[in-house]
Amino acid sequence: MNDQAHDFVLLEDDYLAAARELREIATEKRLLLEREAECKRILEKVLTVGERGIDQDGEQLVFIRAGARIFKPALAVELLGEQLSTILTLQPDAKLAQEVLPDDIYDACCVYNKASVVVV
Repeated sequence: MNDQAHDFVLLEDDYLAAARELREIATEKRLLLEREAECKRILEKVLTVGERGIDQDGEQLVFIRAGARIFKPALAVELLGEQLSTILTLQPDAKLAQEVLPDDIYDACCVYNKASVVVV
């Protein structure tokens, strides 16, 4: 590579082929990502969290995975009342809450982000 930059560099031979191939790859990636997103939108209309999509032979093709669990301090304040002091620093602490609270109470203080379609 040159140390000095130019606005335009005429590419030839292997360099030109590599540049053209990279452009083709970028286009294919963009199109594949668009197709993937559309397929997921279609499947999200029929499947819910935990369900698995199969073909007529019973082969699993996709499943809907739950979104990540996200601790919400505001929910903890709303739900815990006097128990709040067991996880309170300056605000409810997610890590401490998970260690101290029973699973069902911790779950009640959480929300889930968007579920996702996963290829099997």
